[in-house]
Amino acid sequence: MLGRGFVNRYYEISRDKDSFLCVGLDPVTDAMREGYVIPSSLTSRYGEVEGIKKFSLDVIKAVAPYTPIIKPNAQFLVYPFSFNDLKEMVDTIHEGGCLALLDAKLSDIGSTNEAALYWIDRIGFDGVTFSPFPGYENGSDVVYNWSKEKDKGIFVLCRMSNPGAHDYQSEEMGGEALYLKLAADAHHHGSNGYVVGCTAPSELGEIRGIIGEDPLILSPGLGPQGGDPKESLKLGANSRGEGLLVSSSRSIDFAYEGLGWSSDRYADAAAKMAKKKRDELNELKRSIF
Repeated sequence: MLGRGFVNRYYEISRDKDSFLCVGLDPVTDAMREGYVIPSSLTSRYGEVEGIKKFSLDVIKAVAPYTPIIKPNAQFLVYPFSFNDLKEMVDTIHEGGCLALLDAKLSDIGSTNEAALYWIDRIGFDGVTFSPFPGYENGSDVVYNWSKEKDKGIFVLCRMSNPGAHDYQSEEMGGEALYLKLAADAHHHGSNGYVVGCTAPSELGEIRGIIGEDPLILSPGLGPQGGDPKESLKLGANSRGEGLLVSSSRSIDFAYEGLGWSSDRYADAAAKMAKKKRDELNELKRSIF
């Protein structure tokens, strides 16, 4: 397995914080959708980009005590933010004692992936998500090399959390479901992380059976997507009850909406919800292991 330093750091922080909750950071304004949005008062006062930045940094600081790893979503952040903005975000994540995982879903030829990974490393991210669909040679091979050379976390997309994942990822290829082939190939190449939605707990179990004890599984879909954390933990964790990172984004980032709190308390609400989810997950873990 590549990037053992990343995996070991994750386990150390997870045990210290007594948490396997991954907090995703997906900041959205009310110009983009209705509900699950940053307070309009922030964009009115600071402007759109600076408002998003303030919201993001405040949420990071608020949730850091309750999570070992924070997952900024590149699609929400790399377009409005500068290099220095992103570096400040990563520095803030590290100051909170967390690992920074960029949810970039890299999916291109080797030279393009190399360019992205150069900047991802310069910004300071500890790991990245990637898609294996370009294939290994002159494609995802550079991601594996990056993990080996930089001791980074790499999380390969196997089975995503959205309903449409069945369109391709559950189809058979060479006599087995594609998500199983993706997991087996990634395991062969030494991946230390896998992405399998907690909306698909049986698939989690199959993939854990392929990859063994130590690699990590990032499992998004907790919250509005309706993921089942109990079954996911039962099937996706290793024999020690570890190795599964249950990810939640919207319900924590915008918890002030769900809790019915005033918008100026968005950071406090995010902290409360992160703690609540961490504690609920730990209670489930104790009931299983």
